[in-house]
Amino acid sequence: MIQKDNVITSEEGKVFRRKIDGVIFGSEIYLGTTYYLDGIRLEKPIQEKPDDFEEIDIEVQTEEID
Repeated sequence: MIQKDNVITSEEGKVFRRKIDGVIFGSEIYLGTTYYLDGIRLEKPIQEKPDDFEEIDIEVQTEEID
C-alpha cells in the first residue's frame, strides 16, 4: 500500500476491502469522513484511516463472446 496525502493506492492486481463491513473498493481510495455504513447513517461519523482497509487479490473473470 502506498499513501500520499489522503490517497492510498494498492499493489498491482489488488483492491481494497473495508474491514468494518467488507465493502470492496478499487485500487485507489481518497480517505475522508464516512457518514453511512450499509445505508445506515452513523451517529458519529468515522474519519477513515489506511488501517481501516486491507488489500486483497482480485480475480478478473472474462467470458469469450463469439
